[in-house]
Amino acid sequence: MSRASRRRSRNRSGRPRPGPPDHRWPAPRAGHRPPDDPFPHPAVPMKLFPLSSLPKRAYRLLPRLWTSGLDLVQQRRHGGDRPPARLDVMTAIGGNDADVLQVLLLSLSEAHPRDRITFWMFYLDLGPAKLASLTAFCEGLPNLTLQLVRVPEKADFALLSKLGGRPFGARFLWLAAHLHLPPEMSRIIYLDPLDMIVTDDLLPLLHQPFFGRYLVACREYPHRPPLISRPARQAHARGASAEKLQRMSWGIVNSGAIVLNLDKFRRDGVTMAHYVEVGRWAQEIGLSFGDQGLFSLTHGSDYTQTHDRYNLRFHDAGRRDRTLPPAVIHFAGRIPKPYHLRLTSEQQQQVLDHLARTGLPALPLNAHQTLKPHDLDYYRQWWDVCARTPVHARVAPMAADYAARVLAEQGVDAPPEAAPLP
Repeated sequence: MSRASRRRSRNRSGRPRPGPPDHRWPAPRAGHRPPDDPFPHPAVPMKLFPLSSLPKRAYRLLPRLWTSGLDLVQQRRHGGDRPPARLDVMTAIGGNDADVLQVLLLSLSEAHPRDRITFWMFYLDLGPAKLASLTAFCEGLPNLTLQLVRVPEKADFALLSKLGGRPFGARFLWLAAHLHLPPEMSRIIYLDPLDMIVTDDLLPLLHQPFFGRYLVACREYPHRPPLISRPARQAHARGASAEKLQRMSWGIVNSGAIVLNLDKFRRDGVTMAHYVEVGRWAQEIGLSFGDQGLFSLTHGSDYTQTHDRYNLRFHDAGRRDRTLPPAVIHFAGRIPKPYHLRLTSEQQQQVLDHLARTGLPALPLNAHQTLKPHDLDYYRQWWDVCARTPVHARVAPMAADYAARVLAEQGVDAPPEAAPLP
């Protein structure tokens, strides 16, 4: 046997190869053991290899090529001129603006005129009047049936709201969907209740393959390289940076429009106790979180990416993204919620003229929110739908008053006689 053959034979014996001469294995911390992961997950690398600027841009495009190809397949299988189908869609809601859900419901109904939609509304506390109003509105939609799901275990959701430093415990309700939906239901679309409208067929999204993951979702930061990670406690135990943990707490995915793999949540025995445990740990190390952050901290990057047109966050989208036909328009980012800002056609032109005159890329509305020229059309679309709902009479005057006030503060005044949009 040659010397090289003997070396290869020894390497097959199962003994580890030695590292290079300057290699140092990290010494384990005394008494430290990484926490057990209650959820199975694939073995994925903890850190991405260093990337220069050009390869990083190319790598950033890879998920887009994947999602574009997958969406074409889904469109051919489940879109176009297809037979009528059933869609299961859910939301989770609370607070004083529950009636604004009418806008999402109407847009969903009109985008699927031949389908049967079962809409599952999860809530913790809503008064009888609000429930009766939403029920009556849905009875007027010919293809949509409302199913009310009251979740009685309020304590866990109130605690998560406190631990995460975010109001409204109802935002976490979708994490418990598998515990309250019929066991024969295997998947469901979740949509945020108050800042979205549906503009195209969602059946291709509903039937997108999970590939063994918990969710189908869009990335929270579509213009940054994808973050691939184990659950946060394992990442932390293996030396993940504070920056990485912070990004996970903001959310690897955006939860505005997702598909839940109910069978996997049930099969893995996921309960709210698991989320509370992770929430306590996150608070201990100084991380705040909302629902998408808590999912990411608990499960890492256990999701399959879908096309961004199913969750078009137009305010921060690039020009190319805005040319795609959106299926879901999402008023996300540092912009007012749609029912807070109602501009007349005259005011919209005043904004455009002001930006052209000043050279500003966006109109500052306050310390945290701006309005970009391309935002205006999406607000107009939302109000076009809202005008055909009962909630319009309540929210339109307040939104118009706010628009007039904030434009005056920024020196963008429209004539008072300008006619409002319908």
